[in-house]
Amino acid sequence: MKKLLLLLILFFFSAQGFAAGCPDGSEPKKTVSLDGTYFEYKCADNSSSGINTFGGSGYISENESPNFETLRWSLYRKLYYRPLSDFRFYSVKASNPSSFKFDLREDAYIKQQLQTTPLLSYLLYEDGKIVIDEITPKDRFGDMFADSSMLHSMSMGKSITSYLVGHAICDGTIESVDSRLNDWPLLEDTLYYNQKLINLLNMSSGDSAFTQKESNLAVLSRLATELKGSNKSNPQYHYANLDTNIVTTYLLFKYGDSGLKNLFDDVFGKKIRIKNEIWLNKHGAKNRYEQTLGHQFFATRYDYLRIAKAMLDDWQNDTCVGQYLKTIHDRRISKGDMRAYSKDSRVGLPTGYAGFFHANYRGMSNRPIMGMDGNGGQTILIDFDRGRIVVTQSVFDNMRFPNKASFNFKKIVYEKIKYGKAASISTKEAKQSTEPVIDPQQLLLDYEARRETDRKSKAYWDDYYKKERAKIIKAEELPLLHTEPLFDKARKALEEAYKELEEEKQY
Repeated sequence: MKKLLLLLILFFFSAQGFAAGCPDGSEPKKTVSLDGTYFEYKCADNSSSGINTFGGSGYISENESPNFETLRWSLYRKLYYRPLSDFRFYSVKASNPSSFKFDLREDAYIKQQLQTTPLLSYLLYEDGKIVIDEITPKDRFGDMFADSSMLHSMSMGKSITSYLVGHAICDGTIESVDSRLNDWPLLEDTLYYNQKLINLLNMSSGDSAFTQKESNLAVLSRLATELKGSNKSNPQYHYANLDTNIVTTYLLFKYGDSGLKNLFDDVFGKKIRIKNEIWLNKHGAKNRYEQTLGHQFFATRYDYLRIAKAMLDDWQNDTCVGQYLKTIHDRRISKGDMRAYSKDSRVGLPTGYAGFFHANYRGMSNRPIMGMDGNGGQTILIDFDRGRIVVTQSVFDNMRFPNKASFNFKKIVYEKIKYGKAASISTKEAKQSTEPVIDPQQLLLDYEARRETDRKSKAYWDDYYKKERAKIIKAEELPLLHTEPLFDKARKALEEAYKELEEEKQY
């Protein structure tokens, strides 16, 4: 016991000695670890920028509360590196973009949200017009993010994938949502073989045993290895990326490379009539030649609204694709026990799931409302009955509100839909012009100008963060140099002391 007491005293003085080891010469603060089992001594983050890179990818866990400089770093990575991180499947450029009508009004609270939270963009569409159009100010993120910025859809891409499935059914490539997946050899001897397509669309394929933790392997590799010989478990709702990636890759199998690209051209270019560009990346973990798609779309703020408006038009005009959307809404399933999720969180508001869309929003479960939801605050909520759409984009969101790390989704999105009045005009009455709104040659010039602006912006921010990163590395390395040897020695000494005590006890 004397030995142990001595070691503990030495450990204490070692920790105190660490005080002088903070980069700025200050004493470290004693804090309790996240799991509450031990004390940590941490130096204050006094680097010039205060950036926490969280691994360097730009993507931050929803459990964190990043500061402003960290959010700017995250946006930089998302804008200039994420779109280039994987092999691109296809890019659709504008040829005949549609235009919006505007009847703008001010909303002080939404403006406040853009000035104080990670929110980047807010669009409210009602009565056939955009009525609120707000973008992050220059002194927040506006020097990086603009109308032409291509931002990651995250899991909103699941819903866009579903919309493509609707077109595949309507053109006869797939028979129906009840079609059996028995024509794709890669699915043989896996739990997905001969399942109905609707099971995958509703994430009720019974693959929870294999998707509790997301794998880094691409679809084809997973089907050939861990899923070979698999059997489905209880077919209840279980949210995972795998079902969606199987469906996108199944579309590739059904259409072939050129056929699926033609579908993209037809849907995004000719029907939705995007104005900038949209693309889909292949799965990040596949090799160059592996035919595996993900569901990661990239588009601009107005083009995300154009996608949602096309869905609304299909629904209200009862087109074939509109009937598909109504079918998956009718075939929606419960997410199960939602008591663990607060009604004051994005994830806790929808209690149902409808073909890669969120549904059954609390207080509105009897209304045809479907939502797209992606990590970090990428959301689209569509009220098909009242003709209203809300689109948000954000650098980060921890899905809880009110919270300094989140925008108030409940107030500026959910309540705008819940309490919004029925539209005075339907999409049947508000027909889009089929005439080109921009000369095709001008589109090419605009595209090249946009790409040149992107290149210059990337070069500028690369240089800026190269200098900042040097400061970050210096600030991160210094505490490690002082602490790691110290605590390692103390830990080893304590382990030896405890070992001795156990031996004495046994003796």
